[in-house]
Amino acid sequence: MCEVYAEWSCDDVRVPEPVEPHGTTHTHWSADGWGAHVFVPGRDLDLTRELERVREAGDAFHRAVGHLPRPPWIDDRDDPWAYGDRLAWEGAEPQGDVATADLINRLRAALEPVTEPGQVIHGDLLPNVLVDDGRPPAVIDWPPYVRPAGFASAIAVTDAVTFRGAPTALLEEWATGADWNQLLIRALLYRLGPTAVFAARNRLMGSLVTHLERVRPVAEVVLARAGGG
Repeated sequence: MCEVYAEWSCDDVRVPEPVEPHGTTHTHWSADGWGAHVFVPGRDLDLTRELERVREAGDAFHRAVGHLPRPPWIDDRDDPWAYGDRLAWEGAEPQGDVATADLINRLRAALEPVTEPGQVIHGDLLPNVLVDDGRPPAVIDWPPYVRPAGFASAIAVTDAVTFRGAPTALLEEWATGADWNQLLIRALLYRLGPTAVFAARNRLMGSLVTHLERVRPVAEVVLARAGGG
């Protein structure tokens, strides 16, 4: 997405400025498969006290990229997170261990159509917002998807509740509209997809080791909200 960063004009949110490799043009932002960006000043948020700033930055970011066309390469991705996205939105079949698949199937059974239109979004906002005194917030490490903008907020808030101990009351406070409960279900599926893949490969690491245990109570709240408990 270096082309987008290079032409960034939004004053409400900062993004990393791409570095043009020596001897190339703006149509080639990498050299030998590597790219670079200018250092983005800022600090990580204290997510116990500053979670609202994630939502504010995400809203500004998505307003700025709402006009972008669908990237032509987005359907060609084949990685655990792309699988999670397709599990949430395109009916991909569950995989992984029995316990994870059981929870996935419960969530899938509660899916209903979403009416909010899609656009290019950021699929991992929560850990990727930086703040700096006197500057707008910065959004970094952008994994793009084409889904409703509210889906990005749903991912961020369910991540906060699942992995950061945020209160479940935020699931209501962050609501974006009539599709919100469906976006929450899909956000949980999006995260469970990679966990199922790594479990099937016996490669669970870090927070994924306890993901299923952590997400169960969140899923119960979300399913109850959606009438699928």
